[in-house]
Order: sequence, then C-alpha cells, then structure tokens
Amino acid sequence: MLPENLKSQFPDIPWREISGFRNILVHNYLGDIDPLTVQSVVERYLPALITCVKKLIAADTKPA
Repeated sequence: MLPENLKSQFPDIPWREISGFRNILVHNYLGDIDPLTVQSVVERYLPALITCVKKLIAADTKPA
C-alpha cells in the first residue's frame, strides 16, 4: 500500500480502481474472471502505472 502523499503526486492514476481491480482478481468476487477484460485493463492502464512507479522509484533513490 502506498502512502497517500505519494499517490497524491500522481492524480491521473486511478489508485482506487487499481485497488478494486486487484481485490476482484484476488478474491474472485465476480466468479469467473474474463481474460479479455483483464487484458483490456492491463493494456489501457498499465503503461501509465509503470511510468508512475518509475518516477516514484527515481525520486526515492535520489540522494537527500
């Protein structure tokens, strides 16, 4: 779980939806998970999330 102060630096990332999607996948709330839906979500949202995580890592590794 990321602290709110880090998530607030990237307001374009749908943090709540990411968490909700994870819960659906892990707990299988909806029964069978449609692989095409998962693929669509990954293709649509993963690139922005990767960019965000890289920025978070880069900021965290800068000397103080």
